[in-house]
Amino acid sequence: MKKTYVLLLTVILAGYWINLNGQSTPRQGEIIITEIMVNPEVVSDANGEWFEIWNSTEHDLLLNGVTLTDAGSNLHIMASTEKLVLPAKSYWVLAKNGDPLTNGGVATNYVYQSFTLSNTSDQLILTAADASLIDQISYVAGWPIVSGSSMELHPDYHSFSGNDQPEHWFPAKVAFGAGDRGSPGKSNPVSSGLEEWEQDIRMDIYPNPSQGRFMLEVVFAKPMAGEIRMINLLGQDFIYKTFSETASFKEVIEPASMTPGIWFIEVAAGGKVKIMRFIIEG
Repeated sequence: MKKTYVLLLTVILAGYWINLNGQSTPRQGEIIITEIMVNPEVVSDANGEWFEIWNSTEHDLLLNGVTLTDAGSNLHIMASTEKLVLPAKSYWVLAKNGDPLTNGGVATNYVYQSFTLSNTSDQLILTAADASLIDQISYVAGWPIVSGSSMELHPDYHSFSGNDQPEHWFPAKVAFGAGDRGSPGKSNPVSSGLEEWEQDIRMDIYPNPSQGRFMLEVVFAKPMAGEIRMINLLGQDFIYKTFSETASFKEVIEPASMTPGIWFIEVAAGGKVKIMRFIIEG
């Protein structure tokens, strides 16, 4: 009886330790497919295909052994010499090519092989190591497949069943990296009404190019709070500054800690993003 009790306690503690240390195996609905780039424009499909997943839980998930398949012969098992841990409430980008210089400027978390996304119709199926279904997408004609734009899942439908419906997906409208449109590794902007929002914001950065400091000017149609983020083609991505609710602001951008080259500045407010390119001269 004592041995049985010790064994049971060991199993319970092991499960507790697994959850604390980001080793929980994903189950159905715990990982959601939230964005898919099936037909990049600035680079080839072989270099620029990717998709995004989101951990919907409050704990970390271990992705080692997760299988990526379609209804055909494509198959890839996620593997690494290290633990592939997707943090709670975080996004990961899985791509065919992990080099931002040749994949269109996408910062990736994992590179897969033996899997291709058709430009017309295909499936994305994620299964756990025990073959149980985690999430799946089946897109066909009628889905928002646009050359140079990813398909983004509306934030209101980040769920196992919510991402099944084509009306819950929209073609991305915000540029990233080398010029294609999408939001890899981030929350998707609200697609409906985005053009109207962009008309309601004026944004300028000057002088551009510059070796020294830049001046960023932003004017909103109504007061908003948000953040300024910097991104470059090497995959560097960081929040430069947050700002409180305001109708306009001027911000001096000091590029001393940023490498020379092409950068993109994002102003995110109200669940939407406005992007502008600037160049730091060497």
